[in-house]
This record gives sequence, C-alpha cells and structure tokens, in this order.
Amino acid sequence: MRLTRRAVAPEPGLLLARSVCHELRPSMSTLVALLRALEDAPAEPRRAQLARLAAEHAAYAQALLSEAAATARGLAGETVPPVPLGEILPAVASTAPRGTLAVSASRAALSWPVHPRDTQQILVNLVTNAVRHAPGPVRLCAAVRSRRLRLAVCDQGGPTPALDTALRRRTPPHDDNGLGLWVVRQRLASLGGTIRARPLAPAGLAMEAVLPRHRP
Repeated sequence: MRLTRRAVAPEPGLLLARSVCHELRPSMSTLVALLRALEDAPAEPRRAQLARLAAEHAAYAQALLSEAAATARGLAGETVPPVPLGEILPAVASTAPRGTLAVSASRAALSWPVHPRDTQQILVNLVTNAVRHAPGPVRLCAAVRSRRLRLAVCDQGGPTPALDTALRRRTPPHDDNGLGLWVVRQRLASLGGTIRARPLAPAGLAMEAVLPRHRP
C-alpha cells in the first residue's frame, strides 16, 4: 500500500516568526546599504536623502516588530492612519538595486490614502520577487481606475507553475518558497484588496494588486 504525506499547517507561532523575518529582510538589507553609503560622506542633498530613507526603514522595522509582538500576545492591532501612496514609494524603491526599478504614478495615485505598513510590505515583496526571479528592468506603476488603486509590478519574466501554485494555495508554504507572495495575499485580504498575475505582450509578467481607499 502506498502512503502519502498529508500536508500539515505550520504552528502559528512559528509561522509568525517566519513571516516577520521574511518581511524584515529587505528593509534591513536596505538599511545596511544606506548606512554604508552614508559612511562614504556623500554631498548634500544626497546625504539628506540617504539619512531620511535610513530613518524610514528603521521606523518601519520597529513598527513590524511591535505589530508582531502585539499579535503574539493576542492583542488587537493599533489603528493605523492612512498616508498618501507617494509617501511610501521612495522607501519601496530603495529596496531594489539602484537603476533596476522605474516608478511611475499618476497624480491621483500619489495622493491615494493607503495603509502605510501593509502597502509598503506588499510592494516591497512584489518588487523583491521581480528583481530576484526575472532578468532585466522592473517597473512599478500606480494609477486610480474605477475608484480603486491599481498597482502593477512588471518584469521580463512570465507565468510559471510555481507562481500559479503560490497564488492559489490555501495554506502557507513550509519553507521560504512562496512565503513572500503568501504574505502579500494575506495583507491584501486584510485590506479588502486582490492580486492577479497577467502575462504581457510580447513578453513579461505583471503582478497587479488592487486596493480600495484605506479607512481606519
């Protein structure tokens, strides 16, 4: 008789720890790179820009850890006031290697109110995945259509069976493969948003996230 291994959901505490570590990784790597760049004593206004981005990533990491601690204690999350999308885009862009990511956003999208931590993590994970898994440049586009914020991260890759599985899975992965996209889906769901993968012509892939207006 052939035995099959039944999937078992990860223990909640372990899943929380894995998710937090995964979410912190891009911002902490970027923070280290920004601090090293500051050590080279660049001229103003580059120095001021680097210092501001470093402070934003440090504050973001602190907020993630505080949120995780509250979740572990079974406490309700704090009410987070919305911020304009334009306020978080520089921090998102800084997580990609310089010259890799092009960002474009309409005026309406830049002023659209979003949940700062969740939206930043959604975009950081999508951009990080695009940079890691597809060669060539990456584009982040933001626009408002039909009273929804539409965010698209486009790269030179394409749909794969692994991506299709990651978008459909009902339980979190047991390793880091697909964990970033799992986090994206959970955060989007908490905000009433959706995500889909769309092939581009003649080649390429767009990961499209759609969000309603954030109201705490």
